[in-house]
Amino acid sequence: MVQSQSRVLRCRARHGACGFSYEATGLNFTRLCLDMSYEPNSPKPSAHASRIHAGQVVFIVGSFFVAFVISLTLLYNQIDSQVFHEGTRSGEQPALNVWFDSNAPLVYLAMTSTDTSMQMTNRHPLFPYVGVLPVKAMWLLGVPEPVGVCLVLAFGVGLMAGLFALILVMTIESMALIWLSQLFFLASSSFVFWSGICERFPLGSATILSVTAGVAYYSKKKTVPVAMAVILNVISLSITLTNWMFGLLLSLSFFKIKTAIKISVYALLVTLALWFMEQLFIEQRNSLVHVDSWNQRYIFGDYAGGIYQKIVALLGHTVVIPNIHLYGFADGVSAESHQMLGVAQSAPGSGSLLGLLLVIAWGLILISAVLVWLIKTEKTKFDYFLSFSILGQISLHMIYGVELFLYGLHVVPLLLLLVARGFNELRGAARHVLISSLCVFVPLLAFHNIAAYVEARPLYLERYEERLQLFVHGASSEEVESQLEIQEP
Repeated sequence: MVQSQSRVLRCRARHGACGFSYEATGLNFTRLCLDMSYEPNSPKPSAHASRIHAGQVVFIVGSFFVAFVISLTLLYNQIDSQVFHEGTRSGEQPALNVWFDSNAPLVYLAMTSTDTSMQMTNRHPLFPYVGVLPVKAMWLLGVPEPVGVCLVLAFGVGLMAGLFALILVMTIESMALIWLSQLFFLASSSFVFWSGICERFPLGSATILSVTAGVAYYSKKKTVPVAMAVILNVISLSITLTNWMFGLLLSLSFFKIKTAIKISVYALLVTLALWFMEQLFIEQRNSLVHVDSWNQRYIFGDYAGGIYQKIVALLGHTVVIPNIHLYGFADGVSAESHQMLGVAQSAPGSGSLLGLLLVIAWGLILISAVLVWLIKTEKTKFDYFLSFSILGQISLHMIYGVELFLYGLHVVPLLLLLVARGFNELRGAARHVLISSLCVFVPLLAFHNIAAYVEARPLYLERYEERLQLFVHGASSEEVESQLEIQEP
């Protein structure tokens, strides 16, 4: 009895800010305190802890498999309209840039050919290790290349979702909030519109979340081994060079400037060694210091608009898809040339009343979560890393990018982690209201984004077929128009 009371007193001292009193809550609070202040040798709390741990593992693994299956299903049914057509120039590939400025056919070529400049290892230094290498290995085992591409890309989507789940488990207390945050991510327009596309961005997002998970873990330990910091830096720049900012932020968060510089040098040397080793299985056609002249069109492009439009695209369109418009890459909205799909110049929530209500609700969620995070959250190195990462991504795309919706998977997971960190501080009635509100908001968000995706696919396929006939089969524009008229009901 004396031992139980001492544990209760320790618990009251540790959690006194909650405002509970032993006298008011009696035996139930005693049991709660015993659970919260368990010792390693206490059998009951250990069993409780193991149940939580098992539940967390199931949640993380389940998140991976759900995202993997969704992505694989979409890719398997759509990969034929994203492949690279041999004999047709890169710039005339039917699927090129049509789906919100994506380079699906060029990425497909990079994942299936060992002799192409489309590997772009000057911008994606180690992508061949996770792209063409596993696809060719599966091909040797009898797996067709299109299926191999689908499996690799779906694995990247699953890994992204699994890492997002892992970070939630490490940084958020409420399991209800953890589950809703994961469902929020899966319902976002970024996940819905990009999980079935042949692109590098899910894998790039996975590298970002790998570093973020490392920061979340080592924030509790207060220090990072130098070797692990080097590994995480290499991971951060492996798929997309600009994602190295996350590795650099990790180094600056845990080390002094001198050590951070050493870690950066070591990471560059490791990356350089791995880059040279790529010549064992690909024909290296890119120089690490080569800058593509084509990239200049992505810097301060007119189509992306001003600061307001860019912020709306990064923070709004990536969660709630607006009305989809047509545009020519460098010719403005509704231009006849190419007629690609875009959202950069759409108003937030445009297209339907539900979309408008959802984007207003998302704005309120984001603003209120950030305010709670600023006021109540006890800042850790993870919190500072997360905030500077978001600011870094926004700053980067104020300069670089045309259709910023393309980069949604690099931004949305970070935004939702910040939202979860803020709402994690809510207690009592405020948390109940939040959970209830999210239980309504998330399904409506999923419905809206999925419905918009279903409407966008025919628009994409119509333009894909038109370009396929024109560029691949050599039909004249008049013949293409007449075939499209015949196909119309």
